Amino acid sequence: MSIAKLISQYRDEINNRLANIYLDGPKSLTKPVGYVLNGSGKRLRPLLTIFSAEACGGSKEEVFSAALAVEVLHNFTLVHDDIMDQDHIRHGKETVHHKWDDGIAILTGDAMLSIALNLLNQSNVQHAQMNIFIKGLLAVCEGQAIDKEFETKNSVTLDEYQQMIDLKTGHMVGLAAELGAISAGVDFKTCHAIRDYGRLVGRAFQIQDDYLEIFSVSSMMGKSLRSDIILGKKTFLMIHALEKNGSRINHALKTAQIDYKKGIREIRDYIENEGINEIAREEINVILKLADGKLRGLPIDTEKLLYFSDLIKHRGH
Repeated sequence: MSIAKLISQYRDEINNRLANIYLDGPKSLTKPVGYVLNGSGKRLRPLLTIFSAEACGGSKEEVFSAALAVEVLHNFTLVHDDIMDQDHIRHGKETVHHKWDDGIAILTGDAMLSIALNLLNQSNVQHAQMNIFIKGLLAVCEGQAIDKEFETKNSVTLDEYQQMIDLKTGHMVGLAAELGAISAGVDFKTCHAIRDYGRLVGRAFQIQDDYLEIFSVSSMMGKSLRSDIILGKKTFLMIHALEKNGSRINHALKTAQIDYKKGIREIRDYIENEGINEIAREEINVILKLADGKLRGLPIDTEKLLYFSDLIKHRGH
C-alpha cells in the first residue's frame, strides 16, 4: 500500500476513534467536545506519532492511544487560543466560544486536556512519555503567553520569534515524533534525533502558517485569517516587513483594522514587492532540509518520515 493510501486509512481510524471518545457526561460538555473532535483537521500530529513508531520498528497499535492523546491535546490548545484571539472559524466551522460561549469553550478545553492525559495513560505508558507530555503542555502555554506579549511590543527580533514558535508549535510536533520513538524502545540518541526532527518540522510548519495567513483565504485554510493582522501578531513575514519599513506597515495595519481588505492588500503588495514572501518560502525549505538531516544515519526506516516532511512542504499548495 502506498504511503498516501496509508495516510488516508490511518486518518479514518483516528477520526472514528475521536468521534466516540467522550460520549458519557453532561450534554453541555459532551456536545462541544464531540463538535471539536469531529472536525476536519488533517491529523498531522497523530500521523507523525504513528510514522515515528513504525520507522523505529514499532507498530500503530502500540502507539495509537498516545497518538490520539497528542491530537486531543493539540485541539485543546486551539479551543483556548480561539477564545484569546476571538476567532470565529476553525477547521471550516464556528469556533466553540462563538457557537456556544466563552464559559463552555473553557470547560471544553479543560475536559479535552483530561481526555488527552487519560488516553496517554491507556497506552503502554512509560514514565518518560508522561514526563515529556507534561513538559510539552507547559511549553505550548509558554509559547502562547510569549505570542500574546508580542502583540503589545513595537519590535520583535527573529530570534525572539523563533524561540516563541519553537515553544508554541515546534514543541508539540517534536512531542508527537518523540512519543512514537519512545514507544518503539529506541536508544536515547535516536529518540532525541527524531524529537529534533519533529521540532524543526514544527518550526517550518509555523512559518508556513504565517505565510498562508497573509496569502491564503479562509475557505482554503478553514479558519479565520484576519485575527493575526488585527491583533498585530509578530509573524515571520511581518517582522521582516516591519524591519524594512515600520511606518508603512504600521499604517497598513491601522488601515486593516478599519478596512481589512484594503489593509491586507497593502501588506501583501509590500511583502511581494520586497521579496519577503520568497524569503519565507526559502526559510521553510531550509528548515525542512535541516529536519531531514536529523534522520540521516539513524538505524531506522526513514521513508515515511521523509514523506511526512514533503507533505508539510506542499501543505496549502
